[in-house]
Amino acid sequence: MDHTESRQPMTVRRMAFEFTPDMERVFVKDDPDMSFTFLGAWIMLPYLEPYLIRTMRDALPHVKDPQLVDDLKRFCAQEGEHFRQHARANDIIRSLNPAYEALRPLEAELDAELKRFTREKPLKFNLAYAEGFESMTSASSRAQFECGLYDRTDSPLAHLAKWHVMEELEHRTVAFDIYEHVVGDWFYRVRTGFWAQKHYVGWVNRFKKVMVDAEGELIARYQTPEIVAARKAYNKHYWGRALPRILGTYMPWYNPAKVDLPPEYETARLHYSDVASALA
Repeated sequence: MDHTESRQPMTVRRMAFEFTPDMERVFVKDDPDMSFTFLGAWIMLPYLEPYLIRTMRDALPHVKDPQLVDDLKRFCAQEGEHFRQHARANDIIRSLNPAYEALRPLEAELDAELKRFTREKPLKFNLAYAEGFESMTSASSRAQFECGLYDRTDSPLAHLAKWHVMEELEHRTVAFDIYEHVVGDWFYRVRTGFWAQKHYVGWVNRFKKVMVDAEGELIARYQTPEIVAARKAYNKHYWGRALPRILGTYMPWYNPAKVDLPPEYETARLHYSDVASALA
């Protein structure tokens, strides 16, 4: 493990993933449930990540530290690339099953709700929502690297996921630092952040259900006793790492700048910097 308190520069990477209709949707090896959980989350991202960007930009006039201003702008640039890449993948995924058209009214509903948060909720709430989301994803990203979650298939979706979670770790301090700088209320952060996480997971499950209900034949391929047993063992290993890291984000002493980063993160950071068109 690499214990770090130092600040690494955040790189804005322009990616060129090749998404095709024949790509493997079960990109978490032998695990359609987890794969469709992620796909459900990704359907959200063209709406959720613009909300995070709007929230950070609304905070900008309140940020006095020049380094935080730069971090905020790089965070927004990375998130912008994230939702553009996921929107590209989502267009392909939606085309694979006519039943996925049922996703579109849900997408419109989510988009309207998040835009309402921007209009009607106080900045304090929106910053706490952003921090709650980012702390959860950065904690789970650490576990995903430690367990090699995306290294067991060669689907373009696995590469998309690995790049994305690497950048979640790279910008893991920003939402926390901006919240502390502008608000600084630990109890409100934890209470509202936990609500935000429940809100996010609820939406993920709504999107996931549409896809799972349409994919009975595909899912059935992964229900042999051997596959199920291996999947349970792997998931026990993964959640044994992920849950303590997520719970740690609720502690009063939590600071994402001081967490241990797995060595696989640095390997991925260098790899995706090499293959991207990087803008320093």
